[in-house]
Amino acid sequence: MAEAPEIPEANDPFSKQVAITIALLAVVLAVIENKGDNAKTDAIIKTSEAANRWGYYQSKSIKQNLYETELEILSHLRPPALDSGVVDPEAAVRRKAVQASIDKAAATAKRYDSEKGDIKKEAEQFEAAAEANGKINDRCDHAALSLQIAVVICSVAILSRWKLFWYIGMGLGVAGALIGMSTFWL
Repeated sequence: MAEAPEIPEANDPFSKQVAITIALLAVVLAVIENKGDNAKTDAIIKTSEAANRWGYYQSKSIKQNLYETELEILSHLRPPALDSGVVDPEAAVRRKAVQASIDKAAATAKRYDSEKGDIKKEAEQFEAAAEANGKINDRCDHAALSLQIAVVICSVAILSRWKLFWYIGMGLGVAGALIGMSTFWL
């Protein structure tokens, strides 16, 4: 079995300071990437829920349209009333049956129309939640990029022994941390 490579020790104070800075940046990076991943997952779930609600809305619209079409057809099938005063018992029974079907179709179409309003509100709420989570994810991506670059620049500071690289890395790290922390208030 191959031996694990030895991890070099930071012997001078500057290398130790930069190594601690890199470790802190890595922790902040992990937290922000976790937040971004959670927001991305939530955005996907909310988008899926919104699509489901819009599909449900569409099915209600189709059913409403079917009942409205039935209502229109039934209104043309209604037997006419006799003007001569002669009562036709069969026509009266058919007229009552058709009228009952018309009333039922009208009530059902109206019910589907009112249900669509609630479904639309739910779908729009899911869309808004997905959009908010998408913004959080985007912000976390920007913060993670800044933190990753900060880690690289701080690593270069150890190799080059230039404090300017360390300061630039810390500045990018602070900027990334602030961007990332701002997602907790979105």
